[in-house]
Amino acid sequence: MSSDIAVIFDMDGVLLDTEMIYMKAWEERARQTLLDVDFVRDMVLACTGTTSAMTKEIMIQRLGSIEAYEEGVTYTRNYFHKYINDNGIPVKKYVRDILQYLNSNNIPTGLASSTKEAIVRQEISEAGIIDYFTVILGGDNVVNGKPAPDIFLDCASKLKADPKNCYVIEDSFNGIRAAYAAGMHPIMVPDLRQPDDEIRSYCDAVLPDLNEVMAFIRSKLKSDQ
Repeated sequence: MSSDIAVIFDMDGVLLDTEMIYMKAWEERARQTLLDVDFVRDMVLACTGTTSAMTKEIMIQRLGSIEAYEEGVTYTRNYFHKYINDNGIPVKKYVRDILQYLNSNNIPTGLASSTKEAIVRQEISEAGIIDYFTVILGGDNVVNGKPAPDIFLDCASKLKADPKNCYVIEDSFNGIRAAYAAGMHPIMVPDLRQPDDEIRSYCDAVLPDLNEVMAFIRSKLKSDQ
């Protein structure tokens, strides 16, 4: 691995523990509307790592109507905002450790999320980590969202990094597929879903947390010296 590497993070489920809030919100919504909770969990998992437009398409198809989708989104959005107001933005363990390590080693660091850029900036600002990122991209910055590689390739270009030297930290299947399609090095840190054989085959590593990711990157840098 070259010392001129770059690291690109996904946000939800990797830096911020927000996926679990949405899952809890949809589970609560399922109980209210007498939907099967497992059915709703599968729907949410299918949307993980996709743009808001793709999520809308998936949910309308599975819920059966645009009305059910809109009612569900309104409920889960209110649930999310109440949770954040009561508890603050939940930051994943070791986030600040790895971001400080990358910063102190002058490793270009980007963020490429399927969430809209304005929301990404707001949430990582509230979490106190926005200054660690040289490049921040949201799902509305590209025509083709994950699993297409576009957002990662755009991020690498803006970081002035060769895609083959970029390590992508992801938790979603679509994010791993996108990083692999971009010719990068996908590292999965599972959140709501463990990798299957297909996803494992795309990953340079599957690691339990960001502390292990930091150790992985450190070992690769040392081996290159």
